[in-house]
Amino acid sequence: MKRRNLQSFQNDILQRQREFEQKETDMQSLEKNVNFENENSRKAYYREFKKVVEASDVILEVLDARDPLGCRCPQVEQAVIQSGTNKKIVLVLNKIDLVSKEIVEKWIKYLRNEFPTVAFKASTQQQNKNLKRSNVSVTKATTELLNTSACIGADCLMKLLGNYCRNLDIKTAITVGVVGFPNVGKSSLINSLKRARACNVGATPGVTKCLQQVHLDKHIKLLDCPGIVMATSTTDAAMILRNCVKIEQLVDPFSPVEAILRRCNKAEIIEHYGVSDFHTALEFLAMLARRQGKLKKGGLPDTDKAAKSVLMDWTGGRISYFTHPPETHTLPTHVSAEIVTEMGKAFDWDELEKGNQEVLAESSCPDIQMGFCMETTGMTQGGEGELSSDLGMVGGSLEEPESKDETETMEDGQDQEFGPMTVEIKSQRSKTNLPASDAAPRAPNLKDILDIHPLQQGQALLAAGKKRKKQQKRADKIATKLSDTLTAAMDFSFSDN
Repeated sequence: MKRRNLQSFQNDILQRQREFEQKETDMQSLEKNVNFENENSRKAYYREFKKVVEASDVILEVLDARDPLGCRCPQVEQAVIQSGTNKKIVLVLNKIDLVSKEIVEKWIKYLRNEFPTVAFKASTQQQNKNLKRSNVSVTKATTELLNTSACIGADCLMKLLGNYCRNLDIKTAITVGVVGFPNVGKSSLINSLKRARACNVGATPGVTKCLQQVHLDKHIKLLDCPGIVMATSTTDAAMILRNCVKIEQLVDPFSPVEAILRRCNKAEIIEHYGVSDFHTALEFLAMLARRQGKLKKGGLPDTDKAAKSVLMDWTGGRISYFTHPPETHTLPTHVSAEIVTEMGKAFDWDELEKGNQEVLAESSCPDIQMGFCMETTGMTQGGEGELSSDLGMVGGSLEEPESKDETETMEDGQDQEFGPMTVEIKSQRSKTNLPASDAAPRAPNLKDILDIHPLQQGQALLAAGKKRKKQQKRADKIATKLSDTLTAAMDFSFSDN
């Protein structure tokens, strides 16, 4: 075998390094294209949206209560208006439990100048059937009720659809389409109305990939549509912060984190994440990565993973934000006064206003808003072309605009998509410091069940059975561990002898 000298070793190492760098470059280029759909796929998603619009009598446009205008797309509403005068648009203000009642009331007052608006909170229960629904109105809902997993506002929405049928003297069933941005709660709304897991739901965009039909009853049929995102309207950071992109697939999570830090009070960020003072976003992510144990080879901080964890906090609601409606209302260009009047004829506005007041009273919206206060910048505008250039659908992925080479620092100006904001991060309440009233009720013992009200004994018996099984599993686990330790000790003593 021929002996190799130092030069050959060096050349071999350099060659392997070049091959590795080439593979990394190829992988990054592929990852950048993960969020892009080809032309045929985008046309297919657009056809799904067109099917929903053409087949529906009423279109429910679901909006996030934290940024309702940012979730509206004039091209979507224009497509509904142009499809026929007999089609009606209803705005559903979902996730009202994430903002204060004052903010919800302001947005309802602002949006009802254009279309009927319903305050709503979808159910967050995990079971497949018998999802809880509260009959209390939004205005009468307490904070404790809003913090539960029950659906609020379903009765108001069902009354609105019922009044639509009565006012137009419709004897047959109506079809209701549900459209909106990804992750605004379209499928959760359908499940809450159906009171069952009729549609798959998830905290990530792209769960719904095609049109789904759900028969609510013999009078109403619901159509679930994939999330819609305009292809050329906003920057990558804006769409990421609106949870329109899967965070796991991001190649550059640094830019949206930088946008978040520009709007945050540094002292609150330091207290929230437990890091030292920092001057740049990269320095903050490095300290956060070390604190969370996200390290690469050689002990280097993994800033990408730290950035994604911050984005997960943002999209998961651990960092809250909200927007105020504009002070003065002006009709958008695609909506005229005649359209507003025509849309309102089919609905009972007095009954809708009363229902919204009841929902707000029933909801758990906090009286004082905590979180990011953002200035809304209006609707998310779409492209000028037709079909695929007009709308981009999020099925398994999202089409993003081309990235810009401009770099920004934390001292730069505000992004146009969000405007200025002030920040108040909600304080984290530890489980050990919870008051006794907030503590979860303990499962009763079997002996105490006889002292409980007869109507609640069945539920208490189930809870006690679960508690007993859990205690038995814990005891078995401890016994197995002790047995293994004793066996190992005895084997060791026998081996010494």
